[in-house]
Amino acid sequence: MSNPTATPTTLAYRHQVAVSAATGDAISKAAWMCFGSGDKAYSPDEDVALVAEFARVPVVCVVKGSVLTVRGNLTGIQAGDNVLREFSVETESGVMMGRRVVKPKQFEPTSEIELDLDFEY
Repeated sequence: MSNPTATPTTLAYRHQVAVSAATGDAISKAAWMCFGSGDKAYSPDEDVALVAEFARVPVVCVVKGSVLTVRGNLTGIQAGDNVLREFSVETESGVMMGRRVVKPKQFEPTSEIELDLDFEY
């Protein structure tokens, strides 16, 4: 059954998976959630990085069935004066897996937000 909230993966990540399937090499794990202030629409076949990254944090990954949920937390201190408009997940080797554009969010120093990106395999 398809997950309607799943994030389409980038062409760069799909390429990495295809090469791993062909060669038997390991796929680089989901490692970072990146946060940015860019508001350009997501293009899975073209995007390779956030438009304007201002922070990144290590992620927690949870697998349920065929869905990988990647979770990251951004604090107001990490955000500073930046407005959150985009976030993404990158592999340990630096390949963007997927990206989301969100309504602008500003932070107080004591605030925090937890964000998830779901990927279905």
